[in-house]
Amino acid sequence: MFREFHYQARGHGHAQNGTRGQDRTAYLSRGGVQALCLADGAGSALHSEHGAEALVQEGCRLLTERFTDLVTSEDGLQVKLDILQHLRDRLKEIAGHREWELKDLAATFLAVAVSGSRFVIVHVGDGVIGFMRNGELRVASGPDNSEFANQTTFVTSEDATARMRLFRGSLDGVSGFVLMSDGTAWSLYNSRTKELAPACAKLIALLGSAPTRQVNNPAHKKDLRRFINTRVRGATKDDCSIGILGRRLVTAPEGSQPES
Repeated sequence: MFREFHYQARGHGHAQNGTRGQDRTAYLSRGGVQALCLADGAGSALHSEHGAEALVQEGCRLLTERFTDLVTSEDGLQVKLDILQHLRDRLKEIAGHREWELKDLAATFLAVAVSGSRFVIVHVGDGVIGFMRNGELRVASGPDNSEFANQTTFVTSEDATARMRLFRGSLDGVSGFVLMSDGTAWSLYNSRTKELAPACAKLIALLGSAPTRQVNNPAHKKDLRRFINTRVRGATKDDCSIGILGRRLVTAPEGSQPES
């Protein structure tokens, strides 16, 4: 089992103008599957924080309920279509109920699900997903931006299926995953070298080595929240969100890169 941590901090820009943060995170453990999701609402969309919240909640439910099908299907394109259709249907349901347009709920979507010896990674839009294998930090999926840094793909975008990234692979040697929004990436991802900051390894290790004793507000999560609020949030005006899965490995057998 992986230990989990997820957190979103409202950006200084939103705090200054009195608006709500647009990043959302969620985690769900059900039926032997652990799912961690993150979404960053589009700044140009009227109700993107509601879209982001819907995506992380629905994404966790989908990944836990259909993990086996998603990880074993030989038709990767159909898996992408199924995931995107499911997420969009939920957004359409909310838009119809509130009498909003679908584009009002635009948001990115990042997710990792693990069970047994396998994992699934899903990524639409900017932000970064990384992992630690055999003691080495690796980027699984970097930001999806156009020629302009502030433009990206959302779940509601027409080309979302073509732009979606899907990875499925073995958990051999994997001690953790990290998901981050573009605000957090300012501090924890080097866009020039396309590498994760060394701090990501420390965050995964801190979580993986945390005590297993169940308490309401464990010290390691306080430390992680403090790090985001003081070290990461101060580097940008944008919202900062992060999701981490970490575990302590007894052995670290050789593994391969995520398979497409």
